[in-house]
Amino acid sequence: MLTRTFLEHALLAVAVFAMLCAFTSTLPAAQKATTPDLKPYQTMAQDALKLVTAKDMKGASKKMDELEQKWDASGLNQTLPNIDSEMDAAKDAVGSGDAKKATAELNTYLDLLARASKPAKK
Repeated sequence: MLTRTFLEHALLAVAVFAMLCAFTSTLPAAQKATTPDLKPYQTMAQDALKLVTAKDMKGASKKMDELEQKWDASGLNQTLPNIDSEMDAAKDAVGSGDAKKATAELNTYLDLLARASKPAKK
């Protein structure tokens, strides 16, 4: 036999479920809207990589300084701390003058940016 308490709990469960369904259907749109535009940072890192390849470590270091200033000013250093850490590693590698290490770190940084730029899979 159905009791009043059971019916109240069932109604509450249906209401909660309906609210969760309504909320989760908006999540992909919200995630897509909050994906930052990382293209400017990719371009700057690619420019730095080209300078490293051309053995212009001083120019590459200057480009990495510009990249870091722009990145930090955008607030992405707080939003994407793992990418921020890799950018710092790439900047340090460029600053060390070791072209091989700088190339590896810049490629890792570019890979992280590329992965972060892709929309989440459904």
